[in-house]
Amino acid sequence: MTERRVKSATNGWVIAGVASLVLSPMLGGCAKNAAQKSGTSDAVATPATAKPQPGAKTAAATPIPDAVRLAEIREKALTVIEQLSNDADGQVRGYAADAAGMTAKRLAPVLMKALDDPAPGVRALAAMSAGRNKVTSAAPRLQSLTSDDSGFVRAAAIYALKKLGQNPDPTPLAGWLTGPNTPANLRSHAAWVLGEMGERSAVSMLKDAARVRVSKDRASDVALFQLQCAEARIKLGDNEPVEGVRAALFPARPEDFESAVLAVQIIGEVKDRGSIDQLIYLSNYRDPQGNLMPPEFRLACSTALAKMGLDQGSFIADEYAANTSDTIRQQAASVYAYTAKAQHFPALETMLKDPSPMVRVVAAAAVIRAHARINGERLP
Repeated sequence: MTERRVKSATNGWVIAGVASLVLSPMLGGCAKNAAQKSGTSDAVATPATAKPQPGAKTAAATPIPDAVRLAEIREKALTVIEQLSNDADGQVRGYAADAAGMTAKRLAPVLMKALDDPAPGVRALAAMSAGRNKVTSAAPRLQSLTSDDSGFVRAAAIYALKKLGQNPDPTPLAGWLTGPNTPANLRSHAAWVLGEMGERSAVSMLKDAARVRVSKDRASDVALFQLQCAEARIKLGDNEPVEGVRAALFPARPEDFESAVLAVQIIGEVKDRGSIDQLIYLSNYRDPQGNLMPPEFRLACSTALAKMGLDQGSFIADEYAANTSDTIRQQAASVYAYTAKAQHFPALETMLKDPSPMVRVVAAAAVIRAHARINGERLP
């Protein structure tokens, strides 16, 4: 999804970029529950000192797997994805569908089934995965999803068809982007899709939309929407918003923290190398009391840096791989997806057996992505 993003209301859900953030309400409210379980939301803005968890093992504590062992772990990951595609939790099924798209030659049935899932969020994630990974066999079903009852699904289908080289009608995106009655998360989703579609003509519309304040929107939702418009503009070649995204890295209030994490993710997505020094500094920053930034923020920094080719931040994931929070363990797994080092596969293999289905499915997706990177293939 990004992989991302605050993931997922995230972020710590980093899998499909804004997909997790805007689609979490469509996945059955799981995002809110996960945040409550992890002790995040407003409380997460209070810096917490990173401490090794009881029983935590560092990546260096076990032998580095060879190519055969890595392939075995990848097979386990494929099995986990297939199993969790039938999970009762829509969020888990959605992440399984997203992961299935990366291995469509093996798991095409999982992806196709998800396109017909009863949960709109699952259908939307499956559609985006089909488009991002160029699963051409999904085109007929994607075409039908452009008439789906859910705006999120229709937007995802438009995005997917465009990625498959077709010419879907983008007109609904403009309506969602500027409509006064459009939910804030759908507006953000529309902005993300416009950025991904590559239509340079959308820059002016995105600029105008970011200036309009919908009276019913919370200030935090407005900030997230403005950042999403900024990301879309940067992807379309307009670098004017870059400084604004960089400024969002420094939250002045607890309620600004979600925007700060999203800003980190955007920097990784657009590969803003001018922000590298800031990300390194912030991931190791301690306040006057000696506390580090919250784990969600530090892990997001590690992922963003890895996307820009700096994989040294995996030690931060090592600190949190056995964290008591399900959400933090998910984010640690996502870091390993992009640092893509063989020595992290034992930790990911352990996560494939985690009590949390969400941790298992994110870890499985991380194995698939990391294995591809190790073998010279960069998955989208």
